[in-house]
Amino acid sequence: MFTLSEEGAVSRNSQQNRAAGKRKKQQRSGTRQHREFRPDFDAESLVFAGIEFAFGPSANAESLRRTLDQLAELDGSGSAAALLDRASQMLDASMDHAFLSGWQPAELVHAVRREFGARTARLTVAAIGSHASRTSAHKSAPEPWREQLDELNIGPDDAPARGRLSAWRAAEHAEPTDTWTAILSLLGFCSYLIPMTPLMATPPNWVTGAAASRPAKHGPEPKVLSRIRGLLAKAEATTFAEEAATLSAKAQDLMTRYAIDSAVIDAEAHTSLSDQVVTRRLLVDNPYPEAKVQLLNCVADSNSVRVLWHQRFGLVSMVGMPIDLDLCEMLFTSLLVQASHALSEAGGDRVKRSPSFRRSFLLAFATRIGERLAIAREQAGRDASSQYGKELVPIMTERTEAVGSVFEKQFPSIVTTSHSVTNAHGWQAGRVAAELADLTGGRERIAE
Repeated sequence: MFTLSEEGAVSRNSQQNRAAGKRKKQQRSGTRQHREFRPDFDAESLVFAGIEFAFGPSANAESLRRTLDQLAELDGSGSAAALLDRASQMLDASMDHAFLSGWQPAELVHAVRREFGARTARLTVAAIGSHASRTSAHKSAPEPWREQLDELNIGPDDAPARGRLSAWRAAEHAEPTDTWTAILSLLGFCSYLIPMTPLMATPPNWVTGAAASRPAKHGPEPKVLSRIRGLLAKAEATTFAEEAATLSAKAQDLMTRYAIDSAVIDAEAHTSLSDQVVTRRLLVDNPYPEAKVQLLNCVADSNSVRVLWHQRFGLVSMVGMPIDLDLCEMLFTSLLVQASHALSEAGGDRVKRSPSFRRSFLLAFATRIGERLAIAREQAGRDASSQYGKELVPIMTERTEAVGSVFEKQFPSIVTTSHSVTNAHGWQAGRVAAELADLTGGRERIAE
């Protein structure tokens, strides 16, 4: 089992070294020596040193502990306000850097939570809130950006950055060393973020008031998509595996035919295919993210979508035509629910609750689903060919090449990540569960 992921080892190390060198230039000589501190100089030097010790190639637990103790001492002195102001400014600058690098609010919080846990994730939300207030994001940002702010419970207020940081610290009820660990870790993490493909306008390109109104809808959702959603919802809700298989098969049949019909319409309109290819990103939660990404990869392969796993950050980039991406996300979400149900029904004894069993189960489920989806797509393709004739082959080939060209341009350096199976019982149980969710059964044509 294999998944495409970024080739990040060499490029990440060089990026980290460049970032570390830049910060070291900002430090004065002797910042890591124990000496008498001057609030106007040494507090900032301590913060820069602490960032190096907290995250990155120079991370050092013992040096970090000493730096945290010194920051905690300053935090309780008359320099506390100035120290907090400077930390707030640095956090706000880190948000600028992250968003200019193509990251979005929900993605950043997700990645930070995976790396450091809930406390630092809540700090990230506070920092994003300060940035949103300064940039008038609730008025100027694109609609998807504002939706993410809503999901993070970031309201449109004018609270100053230091006020949000102080509120976060008060709400944490933690020791100063713990809160400073979170601050330094977030600052270091943001400085080493890899650039991501911008999926919408970045903050400097927002125009005040331009996004104030919600975009107009382009008419009602096609009936076929509503029917697909309905079939998948029923498949998720039923407790009978055979019924779920039939419902999922009907949904896959409609999905494939709808995608093919859309491709034929686009070809007749002589539209530029490369201009239609878009990129989206999904958040992949723990546990067993590699198994979930494998399932997504299997679904994507059967729906003309290319997938790249940003493994370290728990993100997946999907490249394809909009309709194919919509269908891919719908089916993937439904199969995740069905896999969870199947895993629950597999049993609850000690062996079947083990992480190795569950991980192997999900990998096997993904692999078998991929095999079945490939067969289902081939059958639907043959049915469509009987309707459209030989002209269908070059149409679909051209779309595949357009998607591949955009994908390779965005991600020129990728590697194939392998996933090993460590529990034979889990693998076998996952194969059986996927067999019951067979997407080739019940393939009768559903008239529009």
